[in-house]
Amino acid sequence: MSLAQEVLSDHHAVLKELTADQITNLIMQRFEENDKEKLPPIHNLAPQSRKTTLKEYGEKVIARYKKANRFGMVGSFEDALVTFSKFHGNDNLLLTDIDETFLEDLEADYLGQGLKLNGLGTKLRAVRRIYNLAIKDKDTELNETHYPFGKSGYSIRTEKAKKRAVNLEVIQAIRDLDYPINSTRWHHRNYFLFMFNMRGMNFIDLAFLPTDAIQEDRLRYKRTKTKRGNSVKEFNIKITEEAQRILDYYADPKNDKGLAFPIMRDVIDSADKEYIYKLYQNRLRNHNRRLAFIGEAVGLTENLTTYVARHTFATAGLHKGISKAQIGDMLGHTNYYTTEAYFDDFDKDVLDDAADQILG
Repeated sequence: MSLAQEVLSDHHAVLKELTADQITNLIMQRFEENDKEKLPPIHNLAPQSRKTTLKEYGEKVIARYKKANRFGMVGSFEDALVTFSKFHGNDNLLLTDIDETFLEDLEADYLGQGLKLNGLGTKLRAVRRIYNLAIKDKDTELNETHYPFGKSGYSIRTEKAKKRAVNLEVIQAIRDLDYPINSTRWHHRNYFLFMFNMRGMNFIDLAFLPTDAIQEDRLRYKRTKTKRGNSVKEFNIKITEEAQRILDYYADPKNDKGLAFPIMRDVIDSADKEYIYKLYQNRLRNHNRRLAFIGEAVGLTENLTTYVARHTFATAGLHKGISKAQIGDMLGHTNYYTTEAYFDDFDKDVLDDAADQILG
């Protein structure tokens, strides 16, 4: 039997799967080696096509973000994987199967359940991040031609969020509520008023505010959510009288945890950073629940949340004639468009007030 016949006989079970070039290569290798005991493995001739699933690569990204203690993004990735797998029907959704049509169908299904467009947007941006990382990863089969987002693909839509600012009379009404000292709502009102005084400080920055950030009559700190990157905002804020009274109450000479507020003092020493973050999320939810009760007490029909302090500070500044650029800087924004988003619904109110002054 000739060498060529032997090769064909040895590979008869897979001949239909081989191209003419592959068969030729097998025969040529046999002639070159002239070794009847060793045949080149079939998997070396035709590399197997790689098929990366969203779950597989998403979990790889999640592990990387956990290692970097970026647990806020971890939650977004995990929620996105659940939503996509549920829509697909299982965990075997390939990244290459996520195309514009798939995303349009997902959006229709999501909105058809009565869910909010902005909630979907958060999940889609998480998957977009996973997709971008997979394209750059040489261990996947993905390239730019697979990318389903952008101008030539699916656009992530958003809807304008409801106005979350209140007028300053509401802030004063919150101050005037008669809560017993040391009661639960008394504490949560303190937190809210401190955030308002500190230019709409974020709750995560309040919860993890170090005591050494208090320097005489000023507060110096970096935003927790933006500590990574080249444009980290460092605040240097004058402490108001109201803010100082609140700080004085929580100052504890026995406090060796290094935090200005008691919100996270009991767990800050834990080595499990993910546990700390999850507990923080629970306490943020609890804080917003308490604020909802406080809002009801002053007659608000919409929920009072941590964002209200921030948006109210920004809106009050705009009404008092402070420029958007200055307000954006006080809020810690690093680009113009973030500040503009705060004022989409507010400009008309300012113009109406100005017109009333002219016409009145």
